[in-house]
Amino acid sequence: MDTTLDTANRGIELAKAGLYTDALTVFDRNLAFTQSPIAMSYYALCLATAEGFHDKAVSLCLMAAEKEFYNPDIYLNLGRVFLVNGEKSVAMKSFKKGLGFDTTHKDIVAEIRRLGLRRPPVVSFLPRKNAVNRLLGILTGRAA
Repeated sequence: MDTTLDTANRGIELAKAGLYTDALTVFDRNLAFTQSPIAMSYYALCLATAEGFHDKAVSLCLMAAEKEFYNPDIYLNLGRVFLVNGEKSVAMKSFKKGLGFDTTHKDIVAEIRRLGLRRPPVVSFLPRKNAVNRLLGILTGRAA
């Protein structure tokens, strides 16, 4: 017989595999996602990805982070929730906070690499989108 913790672990496995709709079905069984903060963060990721409930997903991830603030997986999922909603800069902040607890977290490092890090503007007192910064950025990028 399936315990609630086993159900939560199965939901986490499905979410990690990218099967968000299937994971939601599993998490909803006996409200398994409420058993652990990490399960709650994966449930939130599934909600944002499969059903588009971004605000609820952010709230759930933040609740999970309050319970286990030291768990980088929660910040990974929070960052992914922000990415689903197109909020790259906030996602990067979440990923960096997760790296503060584990500097070698392979999934967070992979997300940051996938997104790419931007160099600071060449002329720091001008906005990044200024034509001078854009031209100098292109020129220095090719030279590097």
